[in-house]
Amino acid sequence: MKNTNHLPSAFSLRSLVLAAIPSYVFPALMSFLSGYFLQKTELMAASYTTIGLSSLLSTILSFMMLWQFELKQILVQNKWVRTLLVILLMVSLGVFCTSIFNLPSECFNITFSAFLGAAIITIRQKVKNYKDEKN
Repeated sequence: MKNTNHLPSAFSLRSLVLAAIPSYVFPALMSFLSGYFLQKTELMAASYTTIGLSSLLSTILSFMMLWQFELKQILVQNKWVRTLLVILLMVSLGVFCTSIFNLPSECFNITFSAFLGAAIITIRQKVKNYKDEKN
């Protein structure tokens, strides 16, 4: 017998891992290959540190924010406002971290990777509106 009071969510530890792995691998691989073909060792080194890690952290934090939005039913109606809010927060966090850790040379890498991580997860991840679902 199915329990009709339990509404399945798109958020789980498994979906977090499935979102986090590509958010690290693809930006790191893309920037590493660019650095390899352009023969820029600093870009190859930054690919798996500042570029890949900032995209990964941005994705994880954005995923957790979206999960809380769904649980508390905040901003579930308007996807574009939710996306813009999360992206602005992640880019601001990237700029804040570069200023705190005094990394002006990595500011572009970190903020752009944070933007990509937040944008991809907020556009891909569904946030359910439980008020619209009737049992």
